[in-house]
Amino acid sequence: MIRSMTGFGRGEAAAPRGTLQIEIRTLNHRFFETSNRLPENFLIFEDKIRVEIAKKIKRGKVNLSLTYESPRKSSPKLVIDTKLARKYKDLLLSLKHSLKVKDDIRLSQIISFPNVITIEEMPKDEAKLWPNVKATLDRALHSLVKMREQEGKDLADDILKRKKTILKDIILIERRAKLSFKEYRVQLLKKIKELSSGKINLDKGRVELEVALFAKNSDISEELTRIKAHLGSFEQALKHETGVGRKLDFITQELHREINTVGQKTNDYKISQLAIAIKGEIEKIREQVQNIE
Repeated sequence: MIRSMTGFGRGEAAAPRGTLQIEIRTLNHRFFETSNRLPENFLIFEDKIRVEIAKKIKRGKVNLSLTYESPRKSSPKLVIDTKLARKYKDLLLSLKHSLKVKDDIRLSQIISFPNVITIEEMPKDEAKLWPNVKATLDRALHSLVKMREQEGKDLADDILKRKKTILKDIILIERRAKLSFKEYRVQLLKKIKELSSGKINLDKGRVELEVALFAKNSDISEELTRIKAHLGSFEQALKHETGVGRKLDFITQELHREINTVGQKTNDYKISQLAIAIKGEIEKIREQVQNIE
């Protein structure tokens, strides 16, 4: 199924000590590229997250954001070193006697010394949360892919509609090309008679040769055949293939090249106008193709 490269997905799942949320946004990009914004304790999952994303997304720039909300935040543990506090007290008493100071020794003085009270960080167990992270990621990817597929369907419908318009114009060009040879012959004979005032006997063989040269130089049948073949390949890829963005881009370039040749070879005004209209449709298709995975 055709997918757009732009989309948004969100997933949420419970974790042992809180809730995990993941949001994914994707944008157009020639290749596959990821940018993850993770809390420090979850950076250990960055490679695993990238692998899981790559299973679902083949092309585009992916921006992922993970948040972890815990209603019960673990408080740090305060540790008191009683032995060290006693040593500080003994030193202060000794200093007090030596200096014959009458001031009292206060508890606030003792606890202000280094390492009397320290903070012991609670052990982190985020490494055990990968199953929860993966469940959250799967939900976000599911909603993202669903959105990209819907947008891809809309893109494919629009492209196929324009493809039909181009095909109709190609049929008109084919019909007009057959008439242009006859019209050229009539106009050539008329011009010769006007210039010679009817005094020159026309060499029918020479006239036919001139018409044949005109037909050869302005023959666009091969270009039109290739355009129809490219349009067929376009529709086939849109309906039956996945990950065809680059292929469709190449076909669009070929369509543009062929219709350019048609415009350059023809001397017929109506064909030139149809070729310009087809170029416009191809350009619109090219813009749409740039957004296909």
